[in-house]
Amino acid sequence: MIRRLSTKRFYHSLRILGIETSCDDTAAAVVNSDRTILSQACRSQLKYHQPWGGIVPSIAKNHHYENLVPVVAEAMKDIEWNTIAAIATSVKPGLVISLWQGINFTRQLLQKYTHLSFIPIHHMEAHALTVRLTHDVSFPYMVLLASGGHCILGIVEDVDKFYRLGETKDIAPGEAFDKSARAMKLEQHSLVQDMAGGAAIGYLARDGDEKRYQLITSKYSAKMKDCSFSFGGMLSHINRIIDKEDIYCGSSNIDEQKLKDFAACIQSSIVRHIETRVHRAILFCDAVQKPQWKRTLVLSGGVSSNLYLRQRINELCAHYGVELVCPPPQLCTDNGVMIAWNGIERYRQNLNVLTKMPDTLVPEGRSPLGPDISEQVQACNLDVPFDWKNILEKKHISL
Repeated sequence: MIRRLSTKRFYHSLRILGIETSCDDTAAAVVNSDRTILSQACRSQLKYHQPWGGIVPSIAKNHHYENLVPVVAEAMKDIEWNTIAAIATSVKPGLVISLWQGINFTRQLLQKYTHLSFIPIHHMEAHALTVRLTHDVSFPYMVLLASGGHCILGIVEDVDKFYRLGETKDIAPGEAFDKSARAMKLEQHSLVQDMAGGAAIGYLARDGDEKRYQLITSKYSAKMKDCSFSFGGMLSHINRIIDKEDIYCGSSNIDEQKLKDFAACIQSSIVRHIETRVHRAILFCDAVQKPQWKRTLVLSGGVSSNLYLRQRINELCAHYGVELVCPPPQLCTDNGVMIAWNGIERYRQNLNVLTKMPDTLVPEGRSPLGPDISEQVQACNLDVPFDWKNILEKKHISL
């Protein structure tokens, strides 16, 4: 049952508790309607999954079960339950076994605190809207969500209105970074052994020369004139080079500079692929003027913390008069704040605000974020040079 006309009671002091368990982090936060983060808590499981080389669903489930009580207690430590209007909980997409933990715990809270409304949250919708908590960004705007599990390029027209210009056809960029780092055995490198794979490659790449190796391009990117991504073939190529040239920690043929140079090559190859799709998306929106976007691009998701990616996208945006906006790094990865803020956005517009959690509610492992309009992009047949910046520089065109 949808709650109607209930926003008046809390409009001036609306507080939402957000609960996030879509993958391996257990997070909770309370956010106010005046864009104030009242509290937040998170328990990372990285150290438990790292030895396995990836997320182990059963381990994630068990730690969510153990962490939810203390995490929510920490978030609610100095806040009275009777001041909370609703609980917003991620229900899709993600690891189903993890999402269940958040849903079941939320159900218990709703049974105990019967005045609370319930707001089911789409995890990627929350990522796309987080920027409106930290910046004055109005609809419609373009968004790039790049993480370990997703890569989506789209238009955000309203709180619940999205259009997908493109998304990954295989793996996400974060996964490509992580698996490349694993193949290079960077967990054995003293400088980056405690970092996630993408962060480790980014760190080493700072002192690397990407030109030492030929940039690895996506065959999909060269063939399809759309905004979709494909990192699977690139990863296979990366692995072949690593095996052929022994570019990994512990190899007798490796030296520190070679490791850094190849890290720079990997980073540049992945970033350039993303850049070409964003470039085409800008050209598409300018060409069809649908929707009348505000020339703002929001970059979010864990991969968005990569400084080289931000630099390249910022230069591209500057050339086309587009403002690049990035939420703070701590709000780009999975967190309870974004879930709570998404709840605020939905509560204000009375979008799927429920008086109770439906007995039939089940989490969804996959859930598209709005309709796919990638075929419209492809139909425009827009050419985008792979290395547009160097082409402009050679022609002495100022950015």
